[in-house]
Amino acid sequence: MKYRVLNPLVPLSIVVLGMAACGGGNEGGTTPHLTSTISVQTPAASFLFDIGYVDQSQGKYYLADVSNNAIDVVDVNKNQLISQFKPGFAGFSGSVATAGPEGVVGIPGTNQLYVADVNSVKLLDVSNGQLLKNIPIATSGLRTDSLCFDPDDSLIMATNPADSPPFATFISTASQTVVATLSFPDSAGLEQCQYDKVTRSFLLNNDGTPANAHGEMDVIPLNSVLAGTPQNSKAYPLPACNPNGLALGPNNDVLVACTPDTGSPLISLILDRATGALLSTIPFGGADQVAYDSVTNRYFIPAYLDQTNGLAGPSSSATPTLGVVDATSRSVIAQVAMGHSSHSIAIHGASHQIYLPFAGSGSGTFSSNGIAVFSTQ
Repeated sequence: MKYRVLNPLVPLSIVVLGMAACGGGNEGGTTPHLTSTISVQTPAASFLFDIGYVDQSQGKYYLADVSNNAIDVVDVNKNQLISQFKPGFAGFSGSVATAGPEGVVGIPGTNQLYVADVNSVKLLDVSNGQLLKNIPIATSGLRTDSLCFDPDDSLIMATNPADSPPFATFISTASQTVVATLSFPDSAGLEQCQYDKVTRSFLLNNDGTPANAHGEMDVIPLNSVLAGTPQNSKAYPLPACNPNGLALGPNNDVLVACTPDTGSPLISLILDRATGALLSTIPFGGADQVAYDSVTNRYFIPAYLDQTNGLAGPSSSATPTLGVVDATSRSVIAQVAMGHSSHSIAIHGASHQIYLPFAGSGSGTFSSNGIAVFSTQ
């Protein structure tokens, strides 16, 4: 994903925008709001992090903490940082392309956590934080980034966006080995992937190709992966988008996070993932990772690059805002101020909690590096 090294001292406006929450799953008629913050100590003033993952059954939130070369572990019942796993991640040495840890995904019903790192994907035992296996992916010294899991076939897809050309790797969680790879010779880079049970395929946001300069969603049929010859069978154009995150919604809907070119309207897109048809252009964006909560039937868009004028601009003038979208009406129903550089999101549906790490601003609610906890309703 596209996390950036940003100035942690950009001021924030700590204001909840006065939009009444309505629509699907609004059990109490309340607006999502900040409930607490969890402090994360870092060796430097900045806080560099990437993907977060929640184990729904075990009640743990795992964050790829690049600053500490660790996976931060939060107990969602107490909202406390209870551990940091440090099996030898790359950390940060001046370039995002050579940083780790990155993507994080767990295998439900087990103690296994897969974490993307430089040249590899690491398999950890979350019961003790120990490294179970280091799965080699490349030798370029560049990061493996996004991970997504197919529980039907016990497969993980991993992306290497900074390699030339970018490529995807498919890992069997049964054998814990690489079973196939797919190159993207015309791609400007790869972003988040998701496995779609409906279409039996992996969906992948592609930064751009000669045919779709502002990005496309690629479709990789599962049967081609199982045959050992993955193929990119379709490419759905993402106009004026420059895509990042993906979130599978109800029915055939899929939400795409966009970071449009400077001066262009900030948007997010909802597509039909079976046909690629554009269902809605939401006038809110500037996000990296996004999420869907089936409990409230809402999408959550942490627009860390949001601008008050609604047009894409520099991070120095951003007003980071969490957008809440009703998945039925496909419309924004609430906006809530959030911390600086909050590009990563994970949701624990049962407790109605959202986890958004942030870089400290030096003053106000989000003054110190940490993880903000918001309610989903």
